[in-house]
Amino acid sequence: MNVRAFTDVGLVRKRNEDAILVAGRLSQTREGSLVTMDLALTTPFVCAVADGMGGHVGGDLASRVALTVISERSPEWRTGEDVAATLIDTNEHVRAIGVDADLQGLGTTAAGICITNDGIIVFNVGDSPVFSITDGVLTQISIDDSVFDTNGRPTNIITQSLGQFRPVQPHLALLPREAGTYLMCSDGVSGVMTPEDLRAAVRQPDLDDLANDIIATTRERGAHDNFSFVIVEIPDLSESSQAH
Repeated sequence: MNVRAFTDVGLVRKRNEDAILVAGRLSQTREGSLVTMDLALTTPFVCAVADGMGGHVGGDLASRVALTVISERSPEWRTGEDVAATLIDTNEHVRAIGVDADLQGLGTTAAGICITNDGIIVFNVGDSPVFSITDGVLTQISIDDSVFDTNGRPTNIITQSLGQFRPVQPHLALLPREAGTYLMCSDGVSGVMTPEDLRAAVRQPDLDDLANDIIATTRERGAHDNFSFVIVEIPDLSESSQAH
């Protein structure tokens, strides 16, 4: 498994309310540097991005708590129902923290992929997107919990997040366990780079170039929000599956 991961406070915000998770490793650094990891595929293999509610007190805590719960529970994931149950429970954990008077209003998105022995589970709550990249073509798999503008673009007003009082309804997509590339990011990336920008970036065959393009373009556009992404490259698993 080859993973590229990055999280950064951006050029305007004072703290990083994003957090990323790669196979149990959680990061929430202020000054990001691109990290490339070659990891053994041990299932379930989970990568995720969380975007704490911008402008809300405790957004950094919300994203960190959410990914910590996901990291602790995901070793038991086998099915989409397992993933959904964890996200519903994670909502309660984040909401419980927000009961504190100083932390009221906190919340976070969560989006990612889980590779199991049987397939790939894409999950999200909120507006952090998950894309597949196939032959240079970008396709969004996640479903944005957003209010959309007149041009059909998602706004920064979201319709559900982890930490809300009512139960969440996680979005799940179940895909075959096949070779492929997946990109998940906070809206510090997807809200700054246009769909055309992202489509142009993923046409590059080298994933290091793709990652560096995302970083450079986001910063050139002002990086007014925290910005984070994880790129997961899944190799051809057929031979290992047959051997197993």
